[in-house]
Amino acid sequence: MDGRLLNLYVIAFYKVVFLFLGSIGNSLFIHLIYRRKQLQSRTSILQCVQCLFHLFCQVGTVVSGVLDVGILYRRNECLKRIAFYIFFQTAQGIIMMVIVLDILAFVKFPVFYRRLSSSAYTVLVTVPVLAFSVFTTSLAIFTTNDEFVYACGPPFAFDAQTGVYYNMLFILLGIIAMILYLILIWIFQTSNQNRTNFLRTIKRLQLLVLIFIFTWFFSQILGFVVLRAPEFSEWSGMMFAHTAFFVCLCYSNTFYVTMLRSKEYREQFYSIWWHKSRGPVSVATFSTNSLF
Repeated sequence: MDGRLLNLYVIAFYKVVFLFLGSIGNSLFIHLIYRRKQLQSRTSILQCVQCLFHLFCQVGTVVSGVLDVGILYRRNECLKRIAFYIFFQTAQGIIMMVIVLDILAFVKFPVFYRRLSSSAYTVLVTVPVLAFSVFTTSLAIFTTNDEFVYACGPPFAFDAQTGVYYNMLFILLGIIAMILYLILIWIFQTSNQNRTNFLRTIKRLQLLVLIFIFTWFFSQILGFVVLRAPEFSEWSGMMFAHTAFFVCLCYSNTFYVTMLRSKEYREQFYSIWWHKSRGPVSVATFSTNSLF
């Protein structure tokens, strides 16, 4: 077994580990929000949607790097395998920005936010995410070709130039999410309203946003280098293949980070799974309007 193939098996191994941990974590987060009305805010519902997208993305990482280790594909063959992955990867990339925008709108325009009906809110959130994801997937269908690619991942299903644009799109989304989060922090520092509950939410989301930026954003920058480089040494190619680690971490961390950062979420989680040995749990959370 040569070094390149061994490297691919190492990547396949941790993809399976992340699939296992991420599937459990994302499912538990969705279950927690479903079971506990106290935690059901618009923001937490958006996080549930993000977890659902991440579940599909995790399957995509396995389809394009575990079940086909060492196999060389043409772009159009690759697209047939991972078209669903492109759709959900685009959707999850946008949803983090939507989550930060949701909190920003609640803090900056509270009256408008509370008066916004659930149906109008759902349309405002759903239409852009779905439209953009459908557009991106359709773009892959219309721009793919029969060239051979050395990796079957979302950027490589497009033609070479469009794949670069696809990658640059996610870099842009990461920058926007980071800017919005910094604006949110600045508003918190200069505002006195709802400081206690707002601080609780910021602390809970802080690590999630930072991990998103420094895993997803970092992986996209490395991916951009890969797509733009005319050629690599074998060693460089093997190293850059491990950008998959950061992508998988991005898809898997929501539940575990939330449990680490939020006492309220931990107590609610314990009350579901170990309710016989624990007393009733009360929780005071920052809450945007419930969708229910």
